[in-house]
Amino acid sequence: MPLHMPAPPSGVPETVRSKLHALAGDSRFSTPALRLARQDDLEVSTPHQVFTIGLDDIESGAGLAAARPVSWRYLVTAGSEVIASAETTQDADGTPQAAEFTEGRFVAATDKAVRSVRALPQVEKGPFELRLLRIPALYLMALWLHSPAADLLVPLAPSPIGKEGQIVAPAQLFGDLARQARARTAATPDHNGDGGPPTP
Repeated sequence: MPLHMPAPPSGVPETVRSKLHALAGDSRFSTPALRLARQDDLEVSTPHQVFTIGLDDIESGAGLAAARPVSWRYLVTAGSEVIASAETTQDADGTPQAAEFTEGRFVAATDKAVRSVRALPQVEKGPFELRLLRIPALYLMALWLHSPAADLLVPLAPSPIGKEGQIVAPAQLFGDLARQARARTAATPDHNGDGGPPTP
């Protein structure tokens, strides 16, 4: 069974595409790949929900049970090439907010990891839903392959614990992260559990 792409809330895909094409049409992108892309070639694909976990939850061993949904993310393509990501949040009433577009290291890493995991035997047997896990305080982003029976995580490069592009069991990944979290807390005892987010 192929990797499952979840359906975003109503209006989210349209909001992302509308802003993408409007900015491209007015040549308002500042990043190079989007600025040089033809408006008619731009499309969004690979929808996935973004979840985050705070540093305190990592230290306490809460694991994926503490993950909170925060946004929806797409990959932006120009023809057959992935060139950016688009991320959008929702108001309290569910109204989608205009997307933010980003180019950078995690875009290519996401595309590479998604293509890689599709061919894995355990994913083909699925079903697994594609998600993204972001832990801003530790500068980690990972694909989260979720199913009722099991969860698998794939750290994206660059990863603070290594293992980029590899399937990692949640217990192993959170064990590695907990050690980093405790070291960080010891170094900065007044931390508030947050940190600057990695570039999407």
